Amino acid sequence: MQYSFETVGQALIARLGGELDLHTSPHFKEQLAKFFTTHPQIKYLIMDVQDLQFIDSSGLGVILGRYRDVEERGGRLFFVQANPHIKRVLQMSGFQKISEFADSTADVLKRVEGGQL
Repeated sequence: MQYSFETVGQALIARLGGELDLHTSPHFKEQLAKFFTTHPQIKYLIMDVQDLQFIDSSGLGVILGRYRDVEERGGRLFFVQANPHIKRVLQMSGFQKISEFADSTADVLKRVEGGQL
């Protein structure tokens, strides 16, 4: 699995590629948790999943845990550029009820920075 993080104001952009599964989730969870600990201003989590090819229940659990963090901070969770397979898994797991799906990171950042939430 490949991933990178970028902070923009109150948003954390997490770009994911490869597989988020039982083997890769623990390290990703640890690194993501560090960002939330060291950046208390983060209210919005933007998950760019364009290059994510597979996600299992352990990966979904990691994302759900971070959703709880942003919810406690009064923020939101976004999924950007989800391919049809990943989007279907996320929707079947109930994420459409607690997050938003968007076409681009730039669109989400514009909404977040413009206070359009």
